[in-house]
Amino acid sequence: MVFTTLKATGALALLSSLASSAPTSTPLYPPKTTSQNFRLVANVTSSDLTPSVNYFVVDSYHVGAGEDYAVLSANTFTTTGRIFYVNGTAEEVYYGTSNVLSDEGTPLFPAGIIINDPNTSGQRTVSIDAGMGQAGVGLTQFPDPISELQGTRGFDSGFYVCSENLLYGVANQLFYYADGETTPEGCANVNLLPQCSEGSGAEHPDGNTINCYPDVAVIDWTYYSTD
Repeated sequence: MVFTTLKATGALALLSSLASSAPTSTPLYPPKTTSQNFRLVANVTSSDLTPSVNYFVVDSYHVGAGEDYAVLSANTFTTTGRIFYVNGTAEEVYYGTSNVLSDEGTPLFPAGIIINDPNTSGQRTVSIDAGMGQAGVGLTQFPDPISELQGTRGFDSGFYVCSENLLYGVANQLFYYADGETTPEGCANVNLLPQCSEGSGAEHPDGNTINCYPDVAVIDWTYYSTD
């Protein structure tokens, strides 16, 4: 019994030594701040396009009256992407029935993110159409350490982008895959991360304060799990 006790004591001492020497400052998630308004910035997680779309912003591509495809555009001085906000009561946000809106037009009116049913090619396009968008499209919440746009169609789901020849030429079109669906060959999986932004000029009585990142591009996302 004495021998067993000594072995146990030695093992505890070793574990204590290892624990004290291990780094304690490793962050569990990237630093966030809060805002009511945000842009959605793409973080490529696999098979980037050429040229790269990493850190491109979600923008709109007009295809009809009040209808736009969601696309990724380079974040430049002339194109900074759409400004979004999470619309809904605290209860709707908590139960995942809020929606993500963006202002457009003169005077301003809302346009919302919609994940469409599969088209004839089996792909789910993402739209930013006039109106209140789709309930359930929102941002991940605590205890998820990463804030990102999420859809409504299952746990194993997400977004991807493909280079598509659209009405006015080639664009980086955004799509969504649900449980059991796969990303087509030649397309890139992306996470859409909220970057804090100033507002669009309109007041949103049902807008929510959300967690967002001051600058998505300065964070080393390889250090964190964003899957």
